Amino acid sequence: MKSRTKKRLLSLLLLTGLLLTGCGRREGAKISETAGVTRIMPSETTENGIPADTGESDISADPGTQTDSTGTPTASGERFQNGKYWDFVDGKYIYSLPKRDDSGLATISDLNSVWGVHFPDSNLESGDWYTGKLIRDLTTGEVTVKWDRWDETIEILNQYHGIYKGNTEEKVCYLTFDCGYEYGTTAKILDTLKEKKAPGLFFLTGQYVREEPELIQRMLDEGHLVGNHSVNHKQMASLSADEFQAELNGLEDLFYAQFPDAMPMLYYRPPSGDMNQWSLRLADKMGYTTVLWSSTYKDYDTNNQLPVEEALTLMKQGLHNGAVYLLHAESQTNADMLGDLIDWIRAQGYTILPICDIEF
Repeated sequence: MKSRTKKRLLSLLLLTGLLLTGCGRREGAKISETAGVTRIMPSETTENGIPADTGESDISADPGTQTDSTGTPTASGERFQNGKYWDFVDGKYIYSLPKRDDSGLATISDLNSVWGVHFPDSNLESGDWYTGKLIRDLTTGEVTVKWDRWDETIEILNQYHGIYKGNTEEKVCYLTFDCGYEYGTTAKILDTLKEKKAPGLFFLTGQYVREEPELIQRMLDEGHLVGNHSVNHKQMASLSADEFQAELNGLEDLFYAQFPDAMPMLYYRPPSGDMNQWSLRLADKMGYTTVLWSSTYKDYDTNNQLPVEEALTLMKQGLHNGAVYLLHAESQTNADMLGDLIDWIRAQGYTILPICDIEF
């Protein structure tokens, strides 16, 4: 309690300094007691934690839904009539996502009143990559919160449709992968996800889109979502509004030039998790959901990869209800351990779900 009180006092001192230097904080909208993430689809699973396959889609799309040559929904102006964005049919995840709504940009001028510094709980110096620290006892299954994002931060994330964790009321988790460049490991990751019938969300940079169209086509064909990781992998919170939009719109331009029939790109991950209230709000105005993570490890250095068993233990310890895993696709360790991780997660009674199962 003393430690948290100390952190809050430091935060208040920081905010006081900002106000004195002319950087005022915007009064945020009140968050209702029910704000946050909820499930939008009952999860019926087989014994090994894979969603039950009915053999045919029970998704009822509105008349405006478009499909590609395989019958997979690609775009819809509205949500499915029964409130579902995904289904599991013939061993594959299929989606119908609404078009990205950027109408919020009509009021972009109000960004001038939004707080423009990093959250005080971002833990910038700890090396924890902006995430909380939840440790699972691998003997008892008990999860201990070493530190968590502050309630104020989570309220702002909810206000601007950001994801830090998913549904914390059920034993579910989500696999996300950052793809900045290719080291010959993503194909094995895709092979494993296909074998295990597990969905992933792959965040792409401009370089990756330019250089790896075949791997991206596999992601789309094999039932995965793709997201926006910006064109140039810049620190997004430090950009101007025009530069921020250019990074995200530019990535979409590159992507849809090669994959014109792909689903709407609704999810955005800030490089290095660099974000603040200003960038969260701007992404929201552009129609993006900002996706952070609650479990990860330092896997991105291709010259300093952990042994598989050590990394696997870290990822096991990070499992909790609603865990959003961040894994870098260029990691050989991740490619080698992913199958064992998926099997272990499911053995603990957890279901791995697509990120679009999270609804605000």
